Amino acid sequence: MLPKKQKNAYTDFYNSARYNEILEPKTILMIHLAAAMAVGCYPWMEHYFGVAKEQGITNDEIGAVQSIVMAVSAGRVRSQFREVREKVQKVKEIKGKVRC
Repeated sequence: MLPKKQKNAYTDFYNSARYNEILEPKTILMIHLAAAMAVGCYPWMEHYFGVAKEQGITNDEIGAVQSIVMAVSAGRVRSQFREVREKVQKVKEIKGKVRC
């Protein structure tokens, strides 16, 4: 669907991230799997899970990745709800002060 120029730019960017010379290939693969889990991208979860199994990444290692994603997600929800509680409390305080 992307025009050729944008598709090539995306492919170049993806390949530079996926096949970088900074991180170990196993680490890169596990980060890709974690990112797919974090954003809820089923096609990429399936892809990277399959590649991880092909590359010999163990169920324990995949489970560790999953637990990190779950912990970060839970922390996000906790933080967001704390912000909501604080906002509601401020609104209540303001309404309480406005009464005559």
